[in-house]
Amino acid sequence: MLTFQAVSFGYNSALIPNAVNCSGPASRSMRLPTSLLIFSLTFFLCFGLLPSAAFAQCNMRVMDLRELILSADLIARVRVRTTKSIRNPMYNQIAVLEVLEVIYGDPRRQEVRVWAMSTMYCARDVYAPQQEMLVFLARDQTLFHTVNWQYGQFLVTNDTVEDWRSRDWRSRRDDRPATEPGAEPRRTDVPLGQPRPFAEVKQEILTLLEEARRNGKAQR
Repeated sequence: MLTFQAVSFGYNSALIPNAVNCSGPASRSMRLPTSLLIFSLTFFLCFGLLPSAAFAQCNMRVMDLRELILSADLIARVRVRTTKSIRNPMYNQIAVLEVLEVIYGDPRRQEVRVWAMSTMYCARDVYAPQQEMLVFLARDQTLFHTVNWQYGQFLVTNDTVEDWRSRDWRSRRDDRPATEPGAEPRRTDVPLGQPRPFAEVKQEILTLLEEARRNGKAQR
């Protein structure tokens, strides 16, 4: 009577010296560095490059001074009284500004409420209490918004307008080195303005307003 013996054809290190047992602990220890490498690479691509990619794409157009003036319904030196966070499809903040001096617009206005923190990509039109600013505002429903977003607000410190962009700003910007000796690199999305006394800035605005009136561009 014939009998048959079952034969196993599984890999056996004794029979096949080059075979690798893929289920042993040694194999898991060999696979661990590869898994960590893949995880690290994925994390870097997702989170390490994201800020720089977003920064590189942030190229909001910066208005020149003449366009900024002609787009504004109110140009004033203000002090931020209060700010309030809101939930709005277009804005995340309302700022209440105390009007210190009106350069253009209704001279009787003593307070103005402004939509801020626009949800538009790259916009950073943020206000903080006690800040003193020169602002260019446009009517927006029953409130105002900042013309050209963050590029329509200028901090004022000790009667000096910080980073002021004068009418020849674009030509000066092209001639100015990207990084001055001993200074930190400037962010490419921030206009390279210069500090100017408030009185000079005000006179420059009034001069451009007068030119616009003569050319029939300004109606108020």
